[in-house]
Amino acid sequence: MDIITPIAFVIAVMAVVAADVLDGGAIQALINIPAMVLVLGGTMGATVMSVANSDLRKVPSYLMKVLRPKLTKVDQTIDDIAVLAEVARREGLLRLEDEISKRSVAPFLARGVQLIVDGADEDRIRMLMEQELSIFEARESSGAVFFETAGGFAPTLGIIGTVVGLVSVLSNLSNIQKLAPSIATAFIATLWGVSSANLFWLPISNKMKNTLRHEVQAREMVIEGCIAIAAGKNPRLITEQLEMFRDEKPGKKKGAEPAQGGEDSPELKVVGK
Repeated sequence: MDIITPIAFVIAVMAVVAADVLDGGAIQALINIPAMVLVLGGTMGATVMSVANSDLRKVPSYLMKVLRPKLTKVDQTIDDIAVLAEVARREGLLRLEDEISKRSVAPFLARGVQLIVDGADEDRIRMLMEQELSIFEARESSGAVFFETAGGFAPTLGIIGTVVGLVSVLSNLSNIQKLAPSIATAFIATLWGVSSANLFWLPISNKMKNTLRHEVQAREMVIEGCIAIAAGKNPRLITEQLEMFRDEKPGKKKGAEPAQGGEDSPELKVVGK
């Protein structure tokens, strides 16, 4: 579970509250129910109208992906590709089907290897895997779009709340003593709108975009690896070709390097889905 994201959110909120307190304000002044209802309710209503109905049911899963991101282990996947290349080189392409059936590898990698076993040429492998990657990217980006849309509406709803509050204040100027506090309360709506956008909606959207970018890059690496296996390249050359995708610099790899023609090749390791 990603605990850094909720901790960072709490720190950001506490920074806003601390700034208000240090400036002589009161925490109670920030809790304005009408402003919260207008900003949060209005933001959700406008966002719901802006996105497809099918995406609304996925909102809880979007949040779970932020808290429990399933990131492909790039280093592990490179090692798995190298081992598969070694098996294909020593025992033939058909042996790959037995390997992926008895060992757990990344589903995208398994589908690519299955194309190799089925006799697809390099161009067809690239075409089919890139099509699947494009569909995956479009599907997963819908979550980021949802939160980004909410982040665009929230500040505007905050301004609307402030205008509504000022209209109410200016329509009742009989009590001058309450004028200044009423104006200050009216601006709380803007604070809620801007804060919710920049402390929650937009950061969540950016988090999902960065996670998706990581996954797309990892799958592009798998595509290149599968094409290299189909081309019959040397496992060592394949590993060197995929080094640019590693999370760490070359020379600081995790685990042992794959065998290059020895009697015993290392086993494939489990890769998270």
